[in-house]
Amino acid sequence: MIKHIVVWPMKDDVTDAQKTEMKLRLMALNGKIPQLLNIEVGIDDDNGTMSLTSEFNSDADLATYQAHPEHQDVVAFVKPLVAGRAVCDYEI
Repeated sequence: MIKHIVVWPMKDDVTDAQKTEMKLRLMALNGKIPQLLNIEVGIDDDNGTMSLTSEFNSDADLATYQAHPEHQDVVAFVKPLVAGRAVCDYEI
């Protein structure tokens, strides 16, 4: 199983409503992409970050998820809101 973790520092001018919308869009991927087994999203207002933890059966399933049109739509929404991105993928 592959664990995929992403942490985004949010831009300073991002509103709470935008953060909530981003979280909801990410969580809505659950059930839309068959390869996505589990997804959790958290907002840490104290340090201005949002994190995503998701699980897949294989690297191939992760790649399919990343290329999926539903995921790409969320990526287009997320990119203007974030100041960067850190990713950690590992096998469990």
